[in-house]
Amino acid sequence: MPLISKKSRYALHGLAYIASRATGEPVPFHEILAYLTRYSGQLSLSSGYINKIFQDISRAGLTQAAPGPRGGYLLARPPGRIRLIEVVEALDGPISTGCCLLSVGSCGMQDTCGVAGIIHEAEAAFHRFFERQTLATLARRMQFPDPEPLAISPPGGRKPGTR
Repeated sequence: MPLISKKSRYALHGLAYIASRATGEPVPFHEILAYLTRYSGQLSLSSGYINKIFQDISRAGLTQAAPGPRGGYLLARPPGRIRLIEVVEALDGPISTGCCLLSVGSCGMQDTCGVAGIIHEAEAAFHRFFERQTLATLARRMQFPDPEPLAISPPGGRKPGTR
């Protein structure tokens, strides 16, 4: 079972891509979608699915949507001030398995269970690590393709920069 959802992974990739393009101008949604499609191994990603992810992270205050023909997404704060844990928790909720593989709900053995203790320690370590990491550190660790080969036609069929 992955530690974070596929939605969070797409969000982290998309936000790091935006952070790498920090020009003060919105990064067009079609460019973000093209990057994520390339990242995902050319899977047929639904623009609606990715748009929903970006709506959720905008509602969480991590991005700002800029409408219009030159619109797209901007980071709401500098990338060094957006912690990865914020992204994950905006999409997945608080990190906690509520560990008990053998019971549903609360467990009377929770305080003496070695498995629960180990899992809670691992969750705490994961949380601390993601708390310290920012979009800036993530973007520096990644290699992004040039935006030009990524460009796909935006809605309406025109290539970016053409009239």
